[in-house]
Amino acid sequence: MRVSLRLLSGLLLPEKARTGLTLPLDESILTADSDKDELAPAREVRRSHLFLEVIAAFILITALLAWIQFSGQAILDNDGYYHIRWSKRLRETAPYLPSFKALPLTTLNENDYVDHHYLYHVLLIPFTYGDLRIGAKLAAVAFSTLALTTLFALLVIYRIRYRWLWLIPLVASSEPFLYRMSMTRAPSLSLIFMAIGAYLILQRKVWWLALLSFFFVWAYSLFPLILIMAIFHAVCVYVAEQRFDFKAIYASSAGILAGLIINPYFPKNLILLRDHLQMKLTATYSVDVGVEWYPYDSWVLVSGSAVAFILFFIALLAFNFHKWREDIKPLFFLLIAIALLIMTLKSRRFIEYFPPFAILFAAFTIKWRIPAAWVDNREKQTVAVGTAILLLFFLLVSTMLNCLQARQNVKSEADPFAYRGASEWITANVPSGSIIFNTDWDDFPMLYYYNPDYAYVAGLDPTYLYDKEKELWQLYADITLGKRTDAASVIRERFGAEYVFTDNYHQDFLNVAERSRYFSTVYKDNATTVLRVLREEEKTSE
Repeated sequence: MRVSLRLLSGLLLPEKARTGLTLPLDESILTADSDKDELAPAREVRRSHLFLEVIAAFILITALLAWIQFSGQAILDNDGYYHIRWSKRLRETAPYLPSFKALPLTTLNENDYVDHHYLYHVLLIPFTYGDLRIGAKLAAVAFSTLALTTLFALLVIYRIRYRWLWLIPLVASSEPFLYRMSMTRAPSLSLIFMAIGAYLILQRKVWWLALLSFFFVWAYSLFPLILIMAIFHAVCVYVAEQRFDFKAIYASSAGILAGLIINPYFPKNLILLRDHLQMKLTATYSVDVGVEWYPYDSWVLVSGSAVAFILFFIALLAFNFHKWREDIKPLFFLLIAIALLIMTLKSRRFIEYFPPFAILFAAFTIKWRIPAAWVDNREKQTVAVGTAILLLFFLLVSTMLNCLQARQNVKSEADPFAYRGASEWITANVPSGSIIFNTDWDDFPMLYYYNPDYAYVAGLDPTYLYDKEKELWQLYADITLGKRTDAASVIRERFGAEYVFTDNYHQDFLNVAERSRYFSTVYKDNATTVLRVLREEEKTSE
């Protein structure tokens, strides 16, 4: 049977137009019936080479991220302590879901708790054997490496020229990105879903896309991104072909809907999703939330991600509006990058997403070819080569500095053992299940890491307490800021707590407690203090 050159290109390349490459084959040799058998080994060799490229990138990325991760002892970002401990609980109670009793006064109380990172926590389980701190750090390296390797695999699959040069900014175009990729958190898993989703959307593999969307819902609450990507693809198809293609939208929507309904926490997960949308999509927040929900200062954002921004804007200049009908991928990745940039401008936590997709847009757009008119012009060739050398030098130096800065930030992270002494005292002296009044909601993850069998007043997000009971939140805020002289009675009567945990930086509260006759210091070290709230008959003398 005659094998055409177009068919051969389709087998070896996802789309001939995607690469701009030509096959070094004589078309005359493709006409024989025996050619199918002769070319099959060549195809296998080519595919094995591509696979080896991905494996090599995986090894290099692992080495870099491990070098950054293990420069310090801490689990990066407080929430990582909660994630690894909760994953261990999932393992211990499997196949049943464990009860979450740690935040009884919030919307995450035992009856209403929803694990919107459920699949991520399940995937963390292999890292919960042995030292949880080491396991959490290994997990951060593993998931981030898989995310970056999956993104690089897109460059390999579509035969992007100079993809090994593009790997450098893909990994290290942004210092904040590198730092946040070192956290034991779900965004790295989200990047894996987004990279695979981009491939499935571009290849129009709608059934696989529906399945991916289903599991994305179980993994993380940013699953709407897959639907947004499908919408962008429909826009690109319409621009290129003047026709509507809603298959990816239908598939991702069906997967998301199924994931929301066929869910271990249905229907409570729908209520939490609604609450999250109300909390985070507003222009202002009801309470002072974590710093990651606020935007970067402009200069901090641009300087920290300079390589990503420079390559993004170079790609914008190189973007050929006349050729998007031939290849929709540059436009597709441009729309995604713009959406992620807008999200990053609103909240710094989305810095996990914009830099790599800005680099993907650049890689699919910039061709790095010397114009034909310059080929015989030595002066222009010299300018082109000199410019390329300068750009490469800037790329290497900037990415190296990003890696060094990320490593330094990890190294200077807060002491992971700072709360161990107080937690051990609580374990030895306070009945299990008791409510501990923690003076900072941000202390909860580390407290839960050490003492998961106790309950705490606030944690994970201050809005969980605020949404449950606004008056109680206001009391909590006033007490922790040292505004209530009757703090002891309010803590005991309204919060049901007999013990208070505080770090030693809450000096306003500690000053009130010191002046009060209703607090007794039962534990103190360089970092923390544990107070007991006294009853009327136990109050100290003036």
